[in-house]
Formats: sequence, structure tokens, C-alpha cells
Amino acid sequence: MHDTPTPSADAPTHIDMVRCAAAQLDLVLADDAVQRMAAQWARLQAMASMLTEEHLGIADEPAPVFTP
Repeated sequence: MHDTPTPSADAPTHIDMVRCAAAQLDLVLADDAVQRMAAQWARLQAMASMLTEEHLGIADEPAPVFTP
């Protein structure tokens, strides 16, 4: 199992990352939209962390691509 690093006190928050990304894309976001997006990023980060902790074996190959 991988250890999840503990963020430092000066690490950017999800809100900081949303505001930075919005600024890079010249998007004006209301505060409630920033909050919702930060919550979504937190959920995505949690899911990604769970996936990286899962050890996959050779039997866990993806299903073949459907070709009609």
C-alpha cells in the first residue's frame, strides 16, 4: 500500500487550484462555483488515490475493445 503524502501548511488547496486554473483559462467564476469545483476535484483526487492503491495483476487486463 502506498503512503499518502501529508500536505504541508503552505500547499495549495483545491480552491487555490480552481482559481488558478480559472485564471489561466480567463474564466470568471462565482464563489459558489469555485466551491463546487473544488469539492469535485477533492472527490476526483480521492477516487484516483483509491485506484493507485489497488494492486492489479495480469488477470486484471482490461476487456477487449468492442468492435461491431
